[in-house]
Amino acid sequence: AAKVNAIVDDMRHLTELRSENQRLHLQNDQLLQWQEAARKLSAENATLRNFFNIVPDSRVQFASARVISDSVGVFARSVLIKAGERHGVTTGQAVITGQGLAGRVISVGDSSARALLITDLNSRIPAIIEESRERAIVAGDNSGQPRLTFIGRDKQVELGNRVITSGHGGAFPPGLPVGVVSEIVGDIIRIQPFVRFDQLEFVQVADFSGVIQAQDMPSDPDSGIP
Repeated sequence: AAKVNAIVDDMRHLTELRSENQRLHLQNDQLLQWQEAARKLSAENATLRNFFNIVPDSRVQFASARVISDSVGVFARSVLIKAGERHGVTTGQAVITGQGLAGRVISVGDSSARALLITDLNSRIPAIIEESRERAIVAGDNSGQPRLTFIGRDKQVELGNRVITSGHGGAFPPGLPVGVVSEIVGDIIRIQPFVRFDQLEFVQVADFSGVIQAQDMPSDPDSGIP
């Protein structure tokens, strides 16, 4: 009888252990799901916090959007964003992040738009070298590092020089960060963009038309304001 009771107790204990093991497995799976959700939220918060690096201008209108797909079709380096006409997005507007210029809007739908990245072969951005004020064009070539073209023969470019938009052509205002000079091999100069395109999740579509129009307005000599 004692042996039978011991066996019964062992079986009952084994059943309880199995039940407890299943409960712990379920709890562990739930904790892993919460951990993954927390990591995603932390990454999104870090991305969104970068937007606070941008100093707002009352003449600039912003529309924040999530990147919902990578490039398809004729453009090798473009993304689809979840913001369109109903959000005030129009063709030609700048697409930026907290790090700098990512590209420009090339087509717009009702609730989505396609942005051409500065690394695409069809992208041309008027720019200047911040240190030397040398003018150049940031030309994408479908690689991760666009080239600097149309620089004078007596170019004053060094590794690490910052490249910013020049404002010429009326597409973008001057001063938007683009990247830094990362490679100089003969006449080929490449820059490393500030934007991490492999981590592009959120962008802001910026309407700088108010800023550009204000810069193009002639100064009033009688007002004392340049």
